[in-house]
Amino acid sequence: MYRTVEIVALAVLAAVFGLSALSRRYPQAAWLQVFRFEQRLSDEERKRIRRRSNIYAGIELILLGLVLPMGYAALTVMFFNEFTPTQTTIVAASSLLCIGLGVTAIWRNRRS
Repeated sequence: MYRTVEIVALAVLAAVFGLSALSRRYPQAAWLQVFRFEQRLSDEERKRIRRRSNIYAGIELILLGLVLPMGYAALTVMFFNEFTPTQTTIVAASSLLCIGLGVTAIWRNRRS
């Protein structure tokens, strides 16, 4: 029973997406325009979305900078390797670079 409902729901969803695609391809068919879905954003909404995505990208870079040394330490211990000064320096520099880029992205976004 559940499987049948799932298949029917999926078929209806696929049909709606298919009709939506056809409505854009054949704009002269008036009956297909009922299924047309257009999302028009104002300039203010585009700016807000872009600003939010820049903040998310900055947060992701900061988190990457925090996780990078932990990942290096975990992998070094898991594979029974030794911590070398060169690798530790590279990981620390990469981590600081990621954190700096993330903070810069958020800072520039907040100022504009």
